[in-house]
Amino acid sequence: MSDSAPTQRELLAKEYDAIHNRLFVIQILLVAILLALYQFTGASAALANGLSARFGENLWYATNAVYTVVTVFGFAACMFPLSFYSGHVLERHYALSNETFGDWLADFVKSLLIDLALATVLFSVIYALLRWTPDWWWVSATAFYILFAVVLSTLMPVVIMPLFHKFEPLAEGELTAAVRKMMDDAGIKVVGVYKWGLAEKTNTANAAFAGIGRTRRIVLGDTLLSGYSQAEILSILAHEVGHYKNHDTLRLMLTGSGLALIGFYIAHLCLTGLAGLLGFAAIYDIGAAPLFIFSLFVFSLVSMPFANMHSRRREFAADAYAIEKMGSPDALVSAFEKLADQNLSNKEPSKWIEFMLHSHPSIARRIARARER
Repeated sequence: MSDSAPTQRELLAKEYDAIHNRLFVIQILLVAILLALYQFTGASAALANGLSARFGENLWYATNAVYTVVTVFGFAACMFPLSFYSGHVLERHYALSNETFGDWLADFVKSLLIDLALATVLFSVIYALLRWTPDWWWVSATAFYILFAVVLSTLMPVVIMPLFHKFEPLAEGELTAAVRKMMDDAGIKVVGVYKWGLAEKTNTANAAFAGIGRTRRIVLGDTLLSGYSQAEILSILAHEVGHYKNHDTLRLMLTGSGLALIGFYIAHLCLTGLAGLLGFAAIYDIGAAPLFIFSLFVFSLVSMPFANMHSRRREFAADAYAIEKMGSPDALVSAFEKLADQNLSNKEPSKWIEFMLHSHPSIARRIARARER
């Protein structure tokens, strides 16, 4: 950790991070308040009963689907001012976004439509399981959640990501050849190396492995390609290769599956213990969905620090692999420094903020750990 005075950019990063932390707290409070109002004012039950009367008991799945669409849209509308401020106003203020309001709104609408579709599928299946296997639905729901996540990850680079950004094969050259060699040496099969069109929307840089199996590909942001050396880009990719070689996708999937199982079981206890007290005849009555969502919401907040702790360990392990692969920490450290500056990342957040909220170690800790090797 440096003892030198922070630069103007680092001060801005701390300010930006502090605002996001406050917005996170506000978002938690708003979601909790909205769920409470939706449940205890009787609005949720009224919507569910009205739809059930319209569709009939035999078409309960239609009731559940329409309820989900109306609910997700309603919550998105209530949260819109916060989404607008955090996603557009703040990003423009700190010169991280290049989007006009119209561009941002178009992306917001696309994201909302995707959320509506995914939530409808997820809730339709889970509430069907609640109806069909009321005692053990939380086990089958966990299995479905895992399948749902795998399918979504597989489709992400070919269906969802292209809705927001342009992708094109990276031109043949020294970098492309070096990337392919790195993948071949690691035994990783990818369908290609793609340039990720970020610059038209953002000034931040990013790179990733996207997809699973036959859709797995490497995507490099054009903002990364234009401002980073080949060694720095390869060190970032070596970090991603480290995740692959360390089986981190499987590790995180197992951790996520365990948390999902516990979370669904807690939701089961809440529904069986409280749904009747709220006037619902069965736990599969979707009018009690705010209770279901709130129980998962609280569990996710409680479990977040522990999930993040595991994730940070895996990030350190991937860094170690990248340093070993590159033969020196220099390129990775240089890349970290540039990414922190370009993406306005707070290099040294407070320890409790990092423990509670960050899935990645702070840049300062990663740099210090890298230089120790």
